[in-house]
Amino acid sequence: MGRTYRVTSRAGRVGIVVGAVAAATVLAAPIASAEPSSQPSQPSQTPEASIPMPVREGALGYLATRSSTLWLADRGVDQVIANLPAPPAYSSANRQMAKTLKQELDAAVDTPGACLQIIVDGPGQAGGVFNYGFFAVEKQYCPK
Repeated sequence: MGRTYRVTSRAGRVGIVVGAVAAATVLAAPIASAEPSSQPSQPSQTPEASIPMPVREGALGYLATRSSTLWLADRGVDQVIANLPAPPAYSSANRQMAKTLKQELDAAVDTPGACLQIIVDGPGQAGGVFNYGFFAVEKQYCPK
């Protein structure tokens, strides 16, 4: 399943803003807030579409429509993020975020009717900017 990332650099903020703007232009159906949850990090498992992740109070959660999910995948949004200019200390984090986004997008694209969930949350610690996660979601939870 998807991972959550913390951005603390100016370049990371640019990546989030670019990603958020791109996502906001094609996403629909804000997800209702839910109780906080721990979002599992499973780097060795291949992502599969599942139920939507809970969205913590104060966080923003969106489910893309199926067509928006396909649109994002077709345009290589993961490569946009991977290729954002960033200081050397943060370029690895950008590439890892792009890899996770690609894995979750691929899982959503490969599952009939599935879509992508994006969660953006405020900083978890002083000096942070955003926490965000990407998750492939099963068809029955996706907006039309």
